[in-house]
Amino acid sequence: MADASQPRLARAYEAPAIARLIDAAYQLYRDQNIALPDVSGGVIDAIEDGQVWVMDDLTGVLMLSTNPPTAHLMNLAVASQARGRGVGGVLIRFALQQAQDAGCENIALATHVDMPGNVALYTHLGWQETERDETRVKMVRPLP
Repeated sequence: MADASQPRLARAYEAPAIARLIDAAYQLYRDQNIALPDVSGGVIDAIEDGQVWVMDDLTGVLMLSTNPPTAHLMNLAVASQARGRGVGGVLIRFALQQAQDAGCENIALATHVDMPGNVALYTHLGWQETERDETRVKMVRPLP
């Protein structure tokens, strides 16, 4: 039996629920009048490409591309009822391990410039800012 505390690959039939989870997780930022792009678009395609992992109870989702030399953390969302319970940390550690196992040398991400908490979190976790424009902060983290 799979460990329920570890992410598993998402299944196609879960795409609508995953999109709702992502949209709900980002609603906090929309409520602050932060203009976000479509954060849940492409979920079904990413699932079909094997790029989406979920917690078994659908409290968290990770979208990750691993094409060496660089992995891309495309999206990470945690359900509001699971915030503060370590779900995000599990997903980030899993992403780092997946990227390393795939032979990637680093892992990149982009977050919104109006989400300084995200920039601070990823900086704390070893990512470094590489580029910034009007809406995005691009960051990269080397892998061991």
